[in-house]
Amino acid sequence: MASVTELVNTWKEALANKDSSRLAEFFTEDFRFVGATTGRNNTKQETLDIVASKDNSMSIDNLEVIYENDEVGVVLHDADSSERGKGKVMAVYTKKDGKFSQARVIRATL
Repeated sequence: MASVTELVNTWKEALANKDSSRLAEFFTEDFRFVGATTGRNNTKQETLDIVASKDNSMSIDNLEVIYENDEVGVVLHDADSSERGKGKVMAVYTKKDGKFSQARVIRATL
């Protein structure tokens, strides 16, 4: 089973390299990315496409794992994007069958 630290570090790498192929291995086929502040509700493929997009200029830093067990992972991290600027993100990742099935994210602009 993958840890939430492995997931976020792979996500960070995928954003930097504009390559989400390794990130895909962490998601269930029915994965959803739900953005509480943006209204986003993306499928696995939509999420992977956004991460790999050449137009997407975003970075993740200062990861703090708040809680993790076999069912969920809760993290806090910094995010910086060309679209929304600097922010702080709290995310709850739901796990299913050793992978991540959902990310529920709330972002506050700094």
